[in-house]
Amino acid sequence: MSLHAIGITAEYNPFHNGHRWQLQTLREKSGNVPVIACMSGWVVQRGEIAAVDPWIRASMAVHAGVDLVVLLPAWYTLRSADYFAAGAVKTLAATGIVDTLVCSAEHTGTASSSLSSTAAWSLLPETEQQIKTLLQQGLSYGAAWETAASRSQKDAGWFKGANNLLALAYQKALLHNHLAIELITLPRQGSGYNDTELRPPYASASAIRTALRNGVSAAELAPFLPDTSLALLQCREINYPARFARQEEILSLLLSDLLARQDGSYLYEHSSASQDLCCRFYNARQRLQRGFTAFCQTVANKRDPLPSVRRLALQLLLQRSRAFWTISPEPAYIRVLAFNERGRSLLKEMKETASLPVIIKPGREEQYKDTSLYPLLQLDSAAADLFQLLIGNTGTYGSCFTTSPVYVKQT
Repeated sequence: MSLHAIGITAEYNPFHNGHRWQLQTLREKSGNVPVIACMSGWVVQRGEIAAVDPWIRASMAVHAGVDLVVLLPAWYTLRSADYFAAGAVKTLAATGIVDTLVCSAEHTGTASSSLSSTAAWSLLPETEQQIKTLLQQGLSYGAAWETAASRSQKDAGWFKGANNLLALAYQKALLHNHLAIELITLPRQGSGYNDTELRPPYASASAIRTALRNGVSAAELAPFLPDTSLALLQCREINYPARFARQEEILSLLLSDLLARQDGSYLYEHSSASQDLCCRFYNARQRLQRGFTAFCQTVANKRDPLPSVRRLALQLLLQRSRAFWTISPEPAYIRVLAFNERGRSLLKEMKETASLPVIIKPGREEQYKDTSLYPLLQLDSAAADLFQLLIGNTGTYGSCFTTSPVYVKQT
């Protein structure tokens, strides 16, 4: 008998009590249905290096009840929400067993159909033209969508808040690609997406990362994290304040070197960013003397918020052409990061149902070079190498290909 599973798109950076609540609520509503998470890897969608590597974060999720965690390739995590969502939705659909997608949202809509209706409206050619006109009038991207939605009597609430925007992006991806997957939204619990203060009972991942950066003790973080997440964050005795400071320093040095050798046109030809953003990025290069974060804050504006600036920085450091960043590739593989015993059963089922190759043990890089998988795999490998450099593991290469998935034994 074929298995059917619920899909979740996540970053788990790190996995916290709000994520655990989502899983528990899913099981209460849907029964003991298998759950597959599609998770970002070494770089995350807000344009940052992940707090810890993807295998640790995937292990946190499986210990908490996710059955199988697969990778969302770096190409999708270094683009805007629509690309991020499309990559994740298509990857989950390619398993052949995901028939429901669940995400969190701050907004519940004015009616049960408001999300689907708003998503369908946003895909219309006349809506796209309306947005272009509003942008030319000087509105920010978000304000343009809110204005257009209000004028068209659509639910503008879906254009406010990071989780709402992602929920809308998931629904758009499902409609645009004609995927027979139902999207269900659950209310986000606790602090806001960008809240940097630890507020009980649910702290945001941003707040937890800020606490790690500031050297907050494990005892202070314990109320906000499942026990296993806390243990895995501590398992290698990482000095998080030193790690974040090192990242800041190395990013500043790498970008300073690049901007000393290249001009503004190089930035445009090696990223997906607009010419305006590339010019501001290049012209502000002296601000790198104040550090990477201060530099990005200087470049950001309403049209190009901070995550867009940071994604540009990482795209440049990964050294790919504009054609590569703008070609909108289809997912090429399903890369397994972690699983439990039921996840193993899902993988067996996927041998028959998956429409993409399932990579469990990657093996040698050379075996992929003449395949369609290689461009996205090679970028993942470059992102993994950059991650290793930024956490202080100088000279560590190839972990993307040499690391096997984590099997979490159930007790």
